[in-house]
Amino acid sequence: MLQTTGAGSRIAFLPADLDRRFARDNLPDHGDLLANLIRWAAKDDIPLSVEGPGLVDCHLYHQPGRVILHLVNLTSAGTWRQPVHELIPVGPLRVEVRLPSDVRRKRARLLVGGKAITAAGTAGRCCVEIESLLDHQVILIG
Repeated sequence: MLQTTGAGSRIAFLPADLDRRFARDNLPDHGDLLANLIRWAAKDDIPLSVEGPGLVDCHLYHQPGRVILHLVNLTSAGTWRQPVHELIPVGPLRVEVRLPSDVRRKRARLLVGGKAITAAGTAGRCCVEIESLLDHQVILIG
């Protein structure tokens, strides 16, 4: 059940534990339903978008004058089991970040790779492309 209150808040009630079932069974429909529900509840105001193959864990941080994005490649033959016995590179990845108002420069640097990358974007957004992600990468924007 979906509901919007008079104050503009959004409420979703799911009489099932789809998050646990998705974590346990990895059914794509459950993941899509959860992702769409989050987008609806957030009114499509999501500060990060990552497009590309594989399973990538993302953590976005804001510090004065810059944002930091940590990407971790979780793709493996045993993704839902531990430990990971083999690293499988994924990519290319297209990353788009909404920049806070105090981040004025759109320079990007791969901290693990140790190189500057091309950053593009418009109106408070920054887009970068990563050719390949083996294990993890940290992107500094600002």
